[in-house]
Amino acid sequence: MGTITTDLTYHFTKDLHILYAEDDLELQAQTKDFLQALFASVTIVNDGAQALQMYKKNSYDIVISDVKMPIMDGIELTSKIKEIDHNQAVIIISAYNNSEYLLNFINLNIRYFIQKPINMDDLLESLYQTSKIIVNEKMIKEYRESLESNNQELTVKNEELHSLVRILDSKLLQIAKGDSPQKSDIDERKASINQSHLEELEELEIDISGATVLLSLSKNITSSNIQELSSLLYSYIKILNEYPLYNELSESINDLANALHNAPDDFLEKLSEISTLLESFIYVLRLWREKIASKEFSKSFEFHSSMINDIVSIIDILNDTHNKFNINKDFFND
Repeated sequence: MGTITTDLTYHFTKDLHILYAEDDLELQAQTKDFLQALFASVTIVNDGAQALQMYKKNSYDIVISDVKMPIMDGIELTSKIKEIDHNQAVIIISAYNNSEYLLNFINLNIRYFIQKPINMDDLLESLYQTSKIIVNEKMIKEYRESLESNNQELTVKNEELHSLVRILDSKLLQIAKGDSPQKSDIDERKASINQSHLEELEELEIDISGATVLLSLSKNITSSNIQELSSLLYSYIKILNEYPLYNELSESINDLANALHNAPDDFLEKLSEISTLLESFIYVLRLWREKIASKEFSKSFEFHSSMINDIVSIIDILNDTHNKFNINKDFFND
């Protein structure tokens, strides 16, 4: 056995719970301290009936049972435990070593059979091997459950993404069909935004987009996350306010920032309804700034109604005025 130590075994047993059934009180006392030094909890009973009663009330990773016990012996106890959980790990201890016992326990899928008097090295090795299997199986189960959970989350996010893409496609199609100011009607000098401000707006859009993604993906959103997004929008407005031609858009974004700042709890409660519209607004905001940067001013104004519509819809949801939101959803589906 040599290579199996208590420290090595403890690595696997420290979080496990064990049930020990033994009617020999002297052997109980000898084994008790040994088990308690290894396991998170040790339950000790004097016969099989008590063991079965405890097993039905609690969860145990390993059961150690003597064979010869009053009221209910180890064979009957193990058989009833296996009826409850066929995969339960059981270690049998017995002073008897005959083929009848061995055949019974083989049929019950017992992993280890230790003969009395107990050799503690043999018991330690059986606990090590059994616990290692249990811990590895738990890790595999947790990994599979994590994969399933992640796959479910990805499926939901993919559905949300497809929904967002459909909305954006509909919105851009509507924008393309809509009336927009003629180039001759726009004062390019007033419409232009200087390069340093365009760069600042681009950086803010990245931060705003990141904050929005965090809101839609994280399970631990707090009011401070909402306030951070609000603060970023205020910074965006501060630049826009230097260009009077964009007052309508600036005022609309200011309304959104105010709603975020003043009602963060409402945002948290209704985030699932709002997130797609928020992502849509930010997506179009980036397109708008790109058109300004490329001097396509008439095209940039085509995006104003889309962004304002998203903001109005978000605020309507917060105010529980769903009629307008339902109209918007019908509009997107046209």
